[in-house]
Amino acid sequence: MEYSFIYSPEKMVNEVFRKTMVAVGVDFEMLQDGTIKLPNDLSEEKFAIISSRLEGYGIKIQTKENRDIVEEIKIYIKKMVYEGDIRDVKISELLTNQLGFSYPYLSNLFSSKTFTSIENFYILVRIEKVKDLVLLENTSLGEIAHDLNFSSVPHLSNQFKKVTGLTITQYMKFRKK
Repeated sequence: MEYSFIYSPEKMVNEVFRKTMVAVGVDFEMLQDGTIKLPNDLSEEKFAIISSRLEGYGIKIQTKENRDIVEEIKIYIKKMVYEGDIRDVKISELLTNQLGFSYPYLSNLFSSKTFTSIENFYILVRIEKVKDLVLLENTSLGEIAHDLNFSSVPHLSNQFKKVTGLTITQYMKFRKK
């Protein structure tokens, strides 16, 4: 018999982090943008243990010294969507100001490394947040569309369907089962 598993990669990764940090005895903070904040006084020995255990799951630790520009772009976009007010924010201006490079350079670099555009990545991140928000009972699609800088509810719905292959209603029914 063949089985299919439906799972949340994000939840799995979060659980791997949590179990690893608890096993090593390290306090940590999981930020909404997917980054993990470790204590500043973390010993090199514990850092090496954490790094080794996470590499077994295909997870590599990036420090500020070895983080590349593409990762910086992803982090800024995630922070903007999950922590900031993104209404009327232009990604091109934000990234240019934060990273100190021209937007055409950043766009070409991002596309060459990820095989998608910054704009598509921005849409994907917003749709991931939509997935979280639609499951909350007290949030309307109008509020979500407004807060995540979609021009209208139909625009949000079309983007959602394009990215997930499901309508928002289908997604909600599927997740609530």
